[in-house]
Amino acid sequence: MMQPYKYCPYCTSILEEKLVEGHDRSTCTECGWINYRNPVPVVGCLVSNEEGELLLIKRALEPAKGSWALPGGFVELEESPLEAGGRELKEETGLDSQPGRLIGAYSQESELYGAVLIVGVEFIVSAYDLHPGDDAKEAKFFPIDEIPQIPFIAQRKLVKDYLNL
Repeated sequence: MMQPYKYCPYCTSILEEKLVEGHDRSTCTECGWINYRNPVPVVGCLVSNEEGELLLIKRALEPAKGSWALPGGFVELEESPLEAGGRELKEETGLDSQPGRLIGAYSQESELYGAVLIVGVEFIVSAYDLHPGDDAKEAKFFPIDEIPQIPFIAQRKLVKDYLNL
């Protein structure tokens, strides 16, 4: 779990807990900086092939190394979730894509980041030549009735939402 700040990152004064907007928040006693603890934005890519199978990647890194999951990753400061999804999909599967529908957004606890906010986006691809890379050991399309257990609750919810469209 993320360790809380003890000192202000701007003026280095001691932080104290204060009730701000209905929540206890670490607040700087000198400059007034407030530590809003927000979830880290992540994008999950939902891609189907012509047979209606769902694309998953086998994770090469923790958390859940070796498990099947949606392609995706962190949204960088200079990009939108759509741009991040296209970038991550290319890095992890080799597929070029165009964003489609917004499928949903879910928050999930994270040991390392406190919480992540995963935005699920459908991506449309025209060529299905998979080349796993980056942090994916493998990339594969699964028939809907053979989708393996995905370790992340928020991703499982996005897959359910996607399949119900």
